[in-house]
Amino acid sequence: MLKLCRVGIWALLILSTLSLAGGFLGALHPLGDSLAVFRVPFAGLVMICAFILRRDARAAMLGAVASGVMLVSWLGHSPTETEVRTPQITLYQKNMLWRNNGNETLIEAIRISGADIVTLEEISRENMPILDDLRADYPVQQFCPFRRVGGVAVLARGVTATNRLACAEDLGLAAMEIEGPTGRFWVAALHLPWPWPHEQAEHVDRVVKRLETLDGPVILAGDFNAVGWSHAVAQIGAAGGMARVGPYAATFDLPPLDYPIGIDHVLAPGGKGEIEIQPKLASDHHGVLAHLPWPNPPQ
Repeated sequence: MLKLCRVGIWALLILSTLSLAGGFLGALHPLGDSLAVFRVPFAGLVMICAFILRRDARAAMLGAVASGVMLVSWLGHSPTETEVRTPQITLYQKNMLWRNNGNETLIEAIRISGADIVTLEEISRENMPILDDLRADYPVQQFCPFRRVGGVAVLARGVTATNRLACAEDLGLAAMEIEGPTGRFWVAALHLPWPWPHEQAEHVDRVVKRLETLDGPVILAGDFNAVGWSHAVAQIGAAGGMARVGPYAATFDLPPLDYPIGIDHVLAPGGKGEIEIQPKLASDHHGVLAHLPWPNPPQ
């Protein structure tokens, strides 16, 4: 019996190690980004199994590697927050949940936040009135439909829209160019499908092509359905000359075990800025409030 348990622990150790390694291969196959969502529990399983088998040098080595992987991941993808000097722009990011019980608290929270830009996802038929409810506060708006769960939108105030990216069918991207105090730049909202076996990789390729057509700095926020260290986030950031703002933070509890993962992100030039995680309110996603420097368009 003891030998059988040892074999089972070794099997779990090897499987967890392979799954952990696979989470770094998103550039080769979209399955990698699916595995990356569970990088923390996979590394934890490796370390637990290695501890149980600690008298075996091979197991100890795998445990040490897993510990190193987690350390590098957290240090590399949880950057120190950058102090934002005035003038600054405030952005409120929120997946509203297409079937929520009302957005009164969200509207109040957005107004209290003093956000200059608002990015919203899952604007369903039930949620659509929020655009009119906020129009007096945010008269500059761009909305694009996206599937049954609802469209995406960018709302802004105190600026002028100088250009708008045409909505693409089944893409989940809304973007408009605005004139700020430092010049023109783009602001965008994004909603991606889940990773493999869903079609996230295909959508990322299409989003990247659209972003590469934009001239000037880009600020993009949304529900990526991908963790901060995924290949999907890296691709989109590179296409728009952006990086993820702030440390890795949980914004969604993945059912059925309510495993907390960070899939709502704000991307900005240089990754400069600070973020604050906001309450879920009537949604299943936390909001993200970002304080960013106004982009400086190239001269």
